[in-house]
Amino acid sequence: MSNDDHPRTDLNNELQRVYGPFVSHHVRWEVYSRGPANALTWYATVYINDMNYGTASSHNKSGAQDDAARQARDNWRRERSNQ
Repeated sequence: MSNDDHPRTDLNNELQRVYGPFVSHHVRWEVYSRGPANALTWYATVYINDMNYGTASSHNKSGAQDDAARQARDNWRRERSNQ
């Protein structure tokens, strides 16, 4: 199973390397749904140090969170490699 199968875990592991046990002080999620109960769309945004690193939507909560985490992880890696 690749890390891409668990983007939230992968993002957390990467951030743990930098922030250690204080990851929760640096990461914030916004997750909400909109639409009729039979056709909800879920939205998720990941903020790292109050900067938006990933935003996604899906027809299920987990999908939105995974896609946002994948974006955040990729953006975090890209930013770190340029330092």
